[in-house]
Amino acid sequence: MKKCINLADIDTNLSCSDQDNMGGIVPVVIFGYADEVGTWPEKPTPEVADTAIDMEAAGALVGDVVMNDGCHAYKFEFTDDVGSFTIAPQGENGGESFLYTLSIINAKIRKKILGFVNAVKGKKIFFIVQDNNGVCYLMGDATRGARLANDSEGFVTGTNPTERNQASLNFTYSCPRALCYEGDTVNLLTAAAGG
Repeated sequence: MKKCINLADIDTNLSCSDQDNMGGIVPVVIFGYADEVGTWPEKPTPEVADTAIDMEAAGALVGDVVMNDGCHAYKFEFTDDVGSFTIAPQGENGGESFLYTLSIINAKIRKKILGFVNAVKGKKIFFIVQDNNGVCYLMGDATRGARLANDSEGFVTGTNPTERNQASLNFTYSCPRALCYEGDTVNLLTAAAGG
């Protein structure tokens, strides 16, 4: 069988910066309609045919999310310390892939949040999620988008004054590989000009 990725030792001798490890995600995600993306980053591949890539390269997308002319991405700020992001293996033997799940809670039910859910239901969207260690992840690609999942609590008023009135939302995306995103997270927030 052809070797696509070169194996390497994985040790616990972390660099000084790697010793900082904090759970959770930054309480703001970047999002947009998937059909407004002009260029998607590529999955990592070897530079020379019939060669394998190293494990570091095999864990990250290559390139940027670039929006179509006149389009841009948006920011969604949500309540601190209640969001989570997971990448979980899924699929049968020989058909393995990864399920990315983003779960966020926005305190207080608002018209804008209801409007957001109405805008994205049934649509392919994308998210860029950053964890508290500075690593970003992209949910969405040229063929599959992230989708609003039906397994969240949705909009809950709470039963007494000490409970949070909130919107609880889950989004899922299936990808053939588990990858981080190292591309642009600034320019795509401004309307693209010239494609």
